[in-house]
Amino acid sequence: MDTSTGLLTRGQYAAIVKPLLPAEAFTLSKRKLWQCGAHLVVIALCVWGIREWTNVFARLALSATIGHSLTCMVFLAHELSHGGMMGRSTVRYLLEVFLWGLNMVPATMWRKLHNENHHAHANTLNDPDRYFRQSELDAPGGTWRRWYARFFMPHRLTSRWNLGVGFHFLTYILRHLATVFYPGAGRPAIVTFKPDYRSGDRWRIVFELACIVGLQVAIYFAAGQTLSGWLFAGPIALLFTSTYAMSYIWTNHYLHGLAEFHDPLLGSTSIDVPPLLDRLHSNFSYHTEHHLFPNMSSDFYPLVSKILRERFPERYHRLSYRQAWRKLWQGELHIVEQPAVTAAVVASAAVAEPPLVDAEAATLSGPHQGFSEVPQVSLAATSFSNSHSH
Repeated sequence: MDTSTGLLTRGQYAAIVKPLLPAEAFTLSKRKLWQCGAHLVVIALCVWGIREWTNVFARLALSATIGHSLTCMVFLAHELSHGGMMGRSTVRYLLEVFLWGLNMVPATMWRKLHNENHHAHANTLNDPDRYFRQSELDAPGGTWRRWYARFFMPHRLTSRWNLGVGFHFLTYILRHLATVFYPGAGRPAIVTFKPDYRSGDRWRIVFELACIVGLQVAIYFAAGQTLSGWLFAGPIALLFTSTYAMSYIWTNHYLHGLAEFHDPLLGSTSIDVPPLLDRLHSNFSYHTEHHLFPNMSSDFYPLVSKILRERFPERYHRLSYRQAWRKLWQGELHIVEQPAVTAAVVASAAVAEPPLVDAEAATLSGPHQGFSEVPQVSLAATSFSNSHSH
């Protein structure tokens, strides 16, 4: 039977795409662990340079280099935590604690926010990474949300030279870290969603915070036991890391509005960057592909991209970096809520996920124009095409 629908689940896409992929796409990529070692060597040499040279410009250049290697390790830790490099084990957990810890991120908090919640609920009301809604800016705490959005999110009301937009990764960590220790379901006004943190999760996060402090102490001693040396080797380098990482992260989902549940193609954007950057950054530019197969080796994301372009050309968003970045600065400060229910939040009968938007409530759209219409697709026709073309 021909089934046409608006939003589709990850499983519906995967049923069509996965049979077209080689089996090795889903094998562990342990060889990527050597890249972590290479970046540690780069970081160690730069910290030594900061210790030996007091010239501010030389130290700033070394901080920028440390920041880039830390960014590469963010992308590697991201793939590791999704199970693309190692199976679950104590060794993997400790490696996650170390790699995320270098970037001031408690590994358990990241897993709760990103793996368990963002991937399940991206671009929905329960997404911890989304923009604030228009109604949330008018609700209690709305003043804090408005000022946070003004300084740390890209939109048409702020300057493209606003450094706070680049520093958002650090503020994201800090506001969610504070949320961990709020009692019950409480959370700061500037946090959109709080995961379910159990007592064991909180104790692991405390342990991971102790490891982060230990790493920063080690950096302080390695940088010459001076405050200035530590600032360049630690916090300033992390500001570069945040800026590099956010140059990708802002384009991942923030060009799209909210929907009833997460559609990986309609709710994500992939971007074109130079091949060298894809090689250095573990193909992080292929973000739609990652949401479709989060535990896949990132080496195969270009192949998934090719298949998506062929099978779902009207639903797959891949823009040049310049196009995506320009579009970010043309949007609103918040997600505009419209009073009418539209087809954008109507799921097919085959979708099992419970609705996240009350049918009687306002329909939710995004801060940007152009991605709002949901193309219809015939799954039966797509499946027929697959079976006869391969």
